[in-house]
Amino acid sequence: MSDFQPVIDFIGRHDRFVITAHETPDGDAIGSECAMARALVQLGRRALVLNADPTPRKFRFVDVDNVVQVLESPGQLPDDLERWALLMLDTSDVRNIGQVAGLVLPRVSEHFIIDHHENEGDILAGNFVQKSASSTAEIIHPLLAALGVEIDYPMALALFTAIVYDTGSFIYPKTTALTFEIARDLVDRGVEPNMVYANVYESNSISALMLHARVLSTLELALGNRVSLLTMRREMIAESGGIYEEADQLINIPLKSEDIRVSVFFKENPEGLMRCSLRSKENIDVAEIAQRFGGGGHRTAAGFKCRESLEETRRAVLSMLAKYFP
Repeated sequence: MSDFQPVIDFIGRHDRFVITAHETPDGDAIGSECAMARALVQLGRRALVLNADPTPRKFRFVDVDNVVQVLESPGQLPDDLERWALLMLDTSDVRNIGQVAGLVLPRVSEHFIIDHHENEGDILAGNFVQKSASSTAEIIHPLLAALGVEIDYPMALALFTAIVYDTGSFIYPKTTALTFEIARDLVDRGVEPNMVYANVYESNSISALMLHARVLSTLELALGNRVSLLTMRREMIAESGGIYEEADQLINIPLKSEDIRVSVFFKENPEGLMRCSLRSKENIDVAEIAQRFGGGGHRTAAGFKCRESLEETRRAVLSMLAKYFP
């Protein structure tokens, strides 16, 4: 029996699918969704991709079929939704799919998870969670082979972009020889790495540079200069004319210092929702911290929504990190 048999069986039981991913979808979420939607169509199924939030501008190039939609009202849903199945990608937490959880999940006939994060997961669903994988796309690539799907160029582009983003261009700890083998296969299918890099990392606007300058000016150090903190308020976005998503890579800049082992980024979106992103080096488990706040992620890259004030959350995060810096 194939390792992917639970997924294969799930797909075999249904002929129409709603595909979704986590709120504020990133490169792995969007790329995995686009590849999976195209694969299902190749298999003769119907696929509808609905997310809680818009696709960041820098990832729109992978959606060559223009299939990814934002779920804004029940009117977008099929009348026969009870005959559809829900496929959740790049998250194992039904609390992290926004309005899809309320409008879609209760009505579909079945739902299934494909993910690689280190969360506890949704024990009510069938799932395929491979925590050792560098990305959800790294799981989907061999899954498509098991399904008998021929990976065409649009699928290859989507999967390669997803892997590049979720491995930080092949440098994060979960990057393995398998990651490179899959990347090579996708390049053999026509993907140009320099084109992907330019779209993902060199497509910011001038206003984004102004936003970056404002955010970096908030840099603070704590716990013996081993932890950095950055803060982005929504006023900074408005004043610079930038876009919320264009600041997502700033969290990695402090980690370029050999002294800093944890980077914490508090970022407020234009609607006033504050999120906290965490990145770490070596043995510091930031996923454990994020999970205590109802979030999740990887050991070295995680995040959560801030439900308390910024100051309270900041104090709590630093208190949890203090054990690593006695």
